[in-house]
Amino acid sequence: MFDAFGLALLLMPMAGAVGWYLRSRVRSPESGPAPNTDYLQGVQYLVNDETDKAMDVFIRLLEVDNETVETHLALGSLFRRRGEVDRALRVHQNLVARPNLDHKYRNRARLELAQDYMKAGVLDRAEGLYLELLEQGMFQDVALASLVSIYEKERDWERAIDATRRQEKVQGAPEPQRLAQYACELAEEALWQKDNKTALQWTKKALADDRNCVRASLLEGKAREAADDAKAAVRSYRRVIRQDARYVVEVLQPLKRCYAAIGDLDDWLAYLRELAQPDAPPAVQIALADAIGNGQGVDRLADYLAHTPSWTAFNHLLELNQTELPEPLAAPLATLHAALKATLASAPLYACQHCGFSGRAIHWQCPSCRRWASMVPVSDVAKPGLSPVAGGH
Repeated sequence: MFDAFGLALLLMPMAGAVGWYLRSRVRSPESGPAPNTDYLQGVQYLVNDETDKAMDVFIRLLEVDNETVETHLALGSLFRRRGEVDRALRVHQNLVARPNLDHKYRNRARLELAQDYMKAGVLDRAEGLYLELLEQGMFQDVALASLVSIYEKERDWERAIDATRRQEKVQGAPEPQRLAQYACELAEEALWQKDNKTALQWTKKALADDRNCVRASLLEGKAREAADDAKAAVRSYRRVIRQDARYVVEVLQPLKRCYAAIGDLDDWLAYLRELAQPDAPPAVQIALADAIGNGQGVDRLADYLAHTPSWTAFNHLLELNQTELPEPLAAPLATLHAALKATLASAPLYACQHCGFSGRAIHWQCPSCRRWASMVPVSDVAKPGLSPVAGGH
């Protein structure tokens, strides 16, 4: 259905056409030429509810100059909002190609054309137009924000860093978190290529921008482990907990692995005891129970559950006690355990603090709202039978 704004734009030339037509009915033959038949054809299309054809006619008849350019720009923007990108492109390309237009109008048309290309997914052409605008010092806020978006989609992280640095200068507002995430993306690429030295260089740059960047410390730890430097990896992983204790679940297994590599499991147990405060996540309590062992771990976990409900910890307690359950309870608890395991297997492990998206894998850029570093570990799962946060996979 054609919206009110588009109809209003159509009615302006239509009103002129109708007025022209009516004047021709009452004036003498000597008074001038007959009304433009193309206008009347456009009116006929409107009467027949063929608004698309009518629009094409009126656009063709509307001369492009400094007085009518605003109408063309509005029409092009309207087309893009309606999803008619091809028409928006034609309107804005026509404006850009007009040498007689005022400089400011041509640049506005370039901006609109770049946004058309963005909508159409033609990122290279959009990028070229935004760079032209930047060279002329025009629309820098919009151009830089759009370039950052393009470079993110293309995973061109170094150019994303450059554009963000320029954006910081224009806006006068720092973007440390985003810059750190771009550096982390480059560190991950280096790790995939087994280039630990380059990975460490990028994690260093990430921490220079954002000293609380959990992801940078995690990647630094991975790079240290890959370089067989377990002691340095321990320092990196322990820094994660100081930066944001919610991410402790991400480093428990790597820390255990590193302490084992350096032959210091006693220090690992002491560190777990230090972490296992009453408000610590269930994962810490489970790790401590496993490290204690010899039945004492079961007692420790049972004491924790006595004052802190946790499905994750309860499931682990059932796993530790499978062979020691009294006969009358063995069958019903086995059924409960199976149901609980199924729930845990599909429950979300991470949730975005901004939009609520959840899933079982961590995304450093939320797939839903595109925020960086907004997804955090879920400390425990929902009760069996309750739906997870909307948007989960």
